[in-house]
Amino acid sequence: MYLLIFISFILLNYKIASKVSNKSFEEIMILGFLFYSSSIILSGYLLSEFHLWNSRILWCIIPFFFSYILYILFNKSFLNSEVTNKSAFKITGSTIQSIHIEFSGMNLFERIIFSILFWTISILTMAQVYLIFNSPPNEWDSMTGHLNRILYFLNQGTTEHFIGTNFNVDTYPKSFCSIQVYPFLMSGYNEHFFKLPNYGSFWLICFGTYGILKQLGASYKSRLFGSLIVFLSPNIIMQSILTDTDIVLGAYLVSVIYLILVFKNTQRLVYIYFVGLAFGLALSHKITFVFSFLPLLIIYLHIIFSSSKYKILYKLKHFIYAHLIGIIFFVAPTGYIANYLYYNHPIGPEVATRHQSVERAGSLHNLMVQGSRNVMRYTFDLLNFDGLRNWTIVEEKQILLKSKLVKLDQYFNLGLESTTDFTIIPFSFNRRFEFFNGSPIYGSIFILLILPAIFLYFKRPNFIKGIFLSAFICHFLVLAYSAPYDPWKGRYMISSLIYIVPFFTYIGDYFFYQAPARFFKLTFVFTIIIISISALSTIGLNLRALPFDAYGRKSILKLNRMEALTVSRPDITLAYENFDKIVPSNAIVALGTINDDYEYPLWGKDFKRKLIPINPFGKGLQKIPKEAQYIFFASSVIKPMKTDIRLGSQLDMKSGIMVPAEDYYVRKLF
Repeated sequence: MYLLIFISFILLNYKIASKVSNKSFEEIMILGFLFYSSSIILSGYLLSEFHLWNSRILWCIIPFFFSYILYILFNKSFLNSEVTNKSAFKITGSTIQSIHIEFSGMNLFERIIFSILFWTISILTMAQVYLIFNSPPNEWDSMTGHLNRILYFLNQGTTEHFIGTNFNVDTYPKSFCSIQVYPFLMSGYNEHFFKLPNYGSFWLICFGTYGILKQLGASYKSRLFGSLIVFLSPNIIMQSILTDTDIVLGAYLVSVIYLILVFKNTQRLVYIYFVGLAFGLALSHKITFVFSFLPLLIIYLHIIFSSSKYKILYKLKHFIYAHLIGIIFFVAPTGYIANYLYYNHPIGPEVATRHQSVERAGSLHNLMVQGSRNVMRYTFDLLNFDGLRNWTIVEEKQILLKSKLVKLDQYFNLGLESTTDFTIIPFSFNRRFEFFNGSPIYGSIFILLILPAIFLYFKRPNFIKGIFLSAFICHFLVLAYSAPYDPWKGRYMISSLIYIVPFFTYIGDYFFYQAPARFFKLTFVFTIIIISISALSTIGLNLRALPFDAYGRKSILKLNRMEALTVSRPDITLAYENFDKIVPSNAIVALGTINDDYEYPLWGKDFKRKLIPINPFGKGLQKIPKEAQYIFFASSVIKPMKTDIRLGSQLDMKSGIMVPAEDYYVRKLF
């Protein structure tokens, strides 16, 4: 029954979207996503306030009311929004029919290109869905923070201030907790459903890309080509089957940009308020959305000062109102204010901010120097065939090429590798396998499509594309200067990609509407094949979710749940398996763990255990609560006694280990 309610709620939001949209497929997808997210987040805030966040019954009811309120706000009477009746199913059907008609009229070359893309995406989709529902979530941040804190919040019935072992448990924005917990609760505590928001965002980014290109006046084939290429970007593919947060932020961002362009083209004020809604959701989702403030300001100023039937001050007034509404309803309750009250900083405690934000640079002069180094570091990270690098032969060739860059770094004394100031993990021209496998960026798409497109731009400048190029560069620079270098930050460049998608039309227009020589056509076909292989390699050779045996490792489909959860930390697997065997599935367990320790697996496969952190971040070791029946601890936190059971961390394991395991013990307290 709960699953039926879940599906009904999704369909309701897309039905509402079809009532208030301009009746295009991509817009219905975007607005449906925004209405769904808004209703869930507002429901989460309300239920948390009354300590009812863990009530499945109320989660079945409350979101429907918020969706209905949104419908009332954005219906025909609101800001003269023009509403016409047309079925969402008919619009979907006509969209599919349009693609079929267009494909039927293509020449052989075009059919080859689009056939390769469609078949690649079809195979990719089957792999994604299969892995989503046949492997548990296992990325590092989710095991220590994102998913772990959801279970803490379910235990206490609220998302209010709660200090866990990992600082992200309390300090990370709370809105995404509701987005993740809703499908989890509606599915009956099925952990595979934690991944649905990411997979839905994967599709929305692609639909939104199509919509952006359409609003910019791109030809049908070029905008279809551009949106299909986005499907194949390694960093987007990687996050589509995980529970990280950046791909959802990308979905909000693509919505903001699409809606602001629709306002420019339609001059309907309601779209400004849709923009405010999307903006509020994005900022409530993750603080790294501030990286897009300057890029979005560039686009906003273009829209505000462009000629229209409204005066500049009138448009500016509605922009301010719309964004204030989004901030009040979505950003204010998400946790930034609470962080400031508890930690004197909207992001979190000083230890965290000095570790991973601009404060780590120290002086302004040092920030300029080290930030400039980061610009070069991230630029060199982009110049990689991520995805294809999962194949040893490709990586060997890249290492040969990178040796030239190492010499260049040494010759000019750039200090990219030797200087570790303002880096979380030191930069290397030859990134560790775990980094480019687990956090790829654009790979061959950047080298073979984006760079040539930028070159074509300078040959044939275009004002609106210049605005988006400026936005892309600004986002890239903010990423480099605002935080220490981190090889895992390829995921942040999902947002950067959205700003550069208009440049795909240069490639599409050249090959589909001009008459390139046969050699260039063959080269383009070869390029698309490379990009497709890269996309399939990204998901097919992903260490955290191998669909088949590779690299001397078993497929994740052959691993038991605990092995799959700890696949990135094999030195803790045995200890966690022993814990699971010793401690009953419904026990109350105190945790004497450290910031990097995986806590999510300790809840058990049915999530019936109750965990109580007694070494909360920044507070030091606390007393063991009387209700605790067992204590799971690291020897670095609590000194073990003779009667404690040593769980068997494989401390001698070194190969492929990012952070060494602690020596874990369990103690029976009754």
